[in-house]
Amino acid sequence: MKRIILLFVLIIAIAITVPADESIVSLVQSTTVSRASNLTYADILALTREAIDLAGGLNDIIKRGDVVVLKPNLVTSIWNWGVSGGHIPEFVNGVCTDRRVVQAVAEIVREIIGPYNPATGRGKIMVIEGAAKGSTTVHYNNLGYTRENLVHVDEIIALEDEGSWVRAGDASGSMAFVNQVRLNNFVYNRAAGAGQFLRYYQNDGVYWVNKKIHEADALISIPVVKNHWNAVVTGGIKNIGIGAAPPSIYGNAAHDIGRNNMVNHSSPVLHDWIADYFACIPADFVVMDGLQGLQNGPLPSVSSSNALAAHQKNMRSILASKDALAMDIVLSNILGWDYTTVPYLTMLTERGSVGPKPNKRIIPLRGNPRDIVVLGNRKVDDVRGNYRGSMQTGNVGRRIPSQNTAKPTVRITSAVFNGENLNINLNLSAGENNKVDKIDIYINGAYQRSFNTNMNNVTINASNLASGAHNIEVRAYTNYMYCTTATTTARK
Repeated sequence: MKRIILLFVLIIAIAITVPADESIVSLVQSTTVSRASNLTYADILALTREAIDLAGGLNDIIKRGDVVVLKPNLVTSIWNWGVSGGHIPEFVNGVCTDRRVVQAVAEIVREIIGPYNPATGRGKIMVIEGAAKGSTTVHYNNLGYTRENLVHVDEIIALEDEGSWVRAGDASGSMAFVNQVRLNNFVYNRAAGAGQFLRYYQNDGVYWVNKKIHEADALISIPVVKNHWNAVVTGGIKNIGIGAAPPSIYGNAAHDIGRNNMVNHSSPVLHDWIADYFACIPADFVVMDGLQGLQNGPLPSVSSSNALAAHQKNMRSILASKDALAMDIVLSNILGWDYTTVPYLTMLTERGSVGPKPNKRIIPLRGNPRDIVVLGNRKVDDVRGNYRGSMQTGNVGRRIPSQNTAKPTVRITSAVFNGENLNINLNLSAGENNKVDKIDIYINGAYQRSFNTNMNNVTINASNLASGAHNIEVRAYTNYMYCTTATTTARK
């Protein structure tokens, strides 16, 4: 079985060649199960494995003996932001990361890093999360985050247990559990909200981060497909930028782990904080739980499973990427929200990369859709929805303008083999709202490469193709990832 898996990964690596200045986001959807609630662990593991492989795999992220942190999104498990009482469904709720996705990621990670060695601490997998309200441990238990269920995980940690709360912004009770990170190019320096928020942060680019997360050989962010009434989208970046901040330092009070007072959530400076904090401890890889999909996030004001169902989207999908920014740009387009109005996405696009991390890794960040390749059995258009939600941050966050939902036009005027090359001539729309920003070329159903300049006449190296007829497919995209496909046949 291991040989089959390794062979499959090798085939994927050979077949998919993406230029170094582009990022892959994979998007795979179940074709055999019609309802998210019917997905089994075997289904979820298969989707997760395929998504990770299509995104380039984990073999250049982790190696045998590495220590890996998995960061899910467990905002709260209790209806209406309560701290006690009834809780949301355990599986495919769309609010919190389904623990079976975490288990699937852990199983795939374990195959690479090998067994845990308690004597040396090597080969360890930790799940670390700090919920938004109540007790993270309670939420873990409500949602089945236990060692019995997460059999490949060695430790499950509630962030609020890592240190003791002394006072706002005071790390003196947490020094054994945190490191200090200083950013040279920090953006959170306006501190809207005056003195209240200066209790937590002094506008000096210095942040406290959890030591286990910071020093791990790899951090894998495992968020959920949903929107957010302050941050617009809450994906791979915000999952770190807010949820990974230690409650023992940045919590609201000794018995309130919420980080609402850490930075004004109803102010645009929330985005400054998210951009900075993600840069302190960026994710090395993102696997996104798209099993359900949720509008009016992060938690609709409902108190029953039937009421929650009205906000769910039944996506039955998993996404993955080495680039959290590219992932969240794709997420924005799936949700139908304008990525250009999400400030932390534009800030990180301007930054261009994050790192170096303690593991020496520098992570490129690409926030322009023309530099993002979406691979898998579904396009963004196939799963795109109208995710309702309201923004509370002034001009931050808007839906994709209706005029920008126009699809492009593409026509193949010729596709001719010339020796070992395939020359393709195209007629592409260039209007104000349907301008083609990039094209992807597929031959016989297999992705070949993308172009975002000089797209009317492109050349593909076809030396690996046998003689005979070949199916040529061109996918043309606008800057909001609306897509039109043209096909033809060419003989080599």
